[in-house]
Amino acid sequence: MSDTAIDKIRYAYWKIIPHDWRPGQIWYRFKCFFWHRHTTVKPRYLHHTWCDRCELLPHMMFEILGQFIKDECSPGYVQWYGEDGHKITVNGQEKYVLDEMKDLVAWWNDGWNGEWEEVNAIVWAEAHKHDPISEWTECDGEESDMSYWDPKFQGTEDGELWHVCMRAASKLERIMHKARDERLHRMIPLIPYMWT
Repeated sequence: MSDTAIDKIRYAYWKIIPHDWRPGQIWYRFKCFFWHRHTTVKPRYLHHTWCDRCELLPHMMFEILGQFIKDECSPGYVQWYGEDGHKITVNGQEKYVLDEMKDLVAWWNDGWNGEWEEVNAIVWAEAHKHDPISEWTECDGEESDMSYWDPKFQGTEDGELWHVCMRAASKLERIMHKARDERLHRMIPLIPYMWT
């Protein structure tokens, strides 16, 4: 089936106009600004059209905690410190709830979205120096319309270094996800203290 003239115009428009300036995206930003400003929480480190739930959920949890500390943790209404201050046990040590909240948000801002992003960028930059010259090989015979991943490198050293970088990136990602998940678990006992 061939494309209609309207389809061709739409495809040309999509190639020229950036995603953020398409009518649907402009309408979405307009709605969020005027109608949902006070009821919509948007993660500051993800693009507004991000939809992977596995990344969206942690971002939202840390964003809500950060907004709570910034906007609702006013001194005077709740006694956060002192003899009657709210305390919680974390890894066998007792600490004030507000200190735990601040520690979690500081790690999110400086560790997850700071140091890890920098180290990850360095690993990927090194990997891109040794990128494969071709990645896909077409199948023969009945499956000629299909292809499989078979990277070809300029030399064996490039291939080895690329694989080392990929393993390093994967290991770094596993370490950081484990640290993130531990902190998400630490956030759950804080929920009753966010009633202010």
